[in-house]
Amino acid sequence: MEIRKLESADIKDVVELWYEVSIKAHSFISPDYWKENKVAMTEIYLPNSETFLAIKDRKILGFISMADNYLAAIFVQTNMQGLGIGKKLLNYIKDKRETIQLKVYKKNTDSVQFYKRQDFKVLTEEVDKSTNEIELLMEWNN
Repeated sequence: MEIRKLESADIKDVVELWYEVSIKAHSFISPDYWKENKVAMTEIYLPNSETFLAIKDRKILGFISMADNYLAAIFVQTNMQGLGIGKKLLNYIKDKRETIQLKVYKKNTDSVQFYKRQDFKVLTEEVDKSTNEIELLMEWNN
């Protein structure tokens, strides 16, 4: 597996990966919410973030997106989760940062546990106004 920077030709496939995994990981949020955010993900979020892909045999297995020290997204193909891909992507970014913050939905317990295993600590809980779901603000420090 290699990790490389996002290229414009990758964006469509990355958005589809994000969309499919988001629906499955966030069953407590309407799929329409994710569908409505596909354009923003394509045109705003990915082009304006520092994004790296996990690639094997020219297939995108997962990706991580950073906005400065904020972890905006980390997603791994559903059938590839639990194989260490997310951890490798996160460690790749940890090597380049002193601190990382992120928000994760409290009900997304698998992701919350993943971040805790990666030494992230919960700082606060707040309600995400766009979904009315509780989000945890978490932080990692080198």
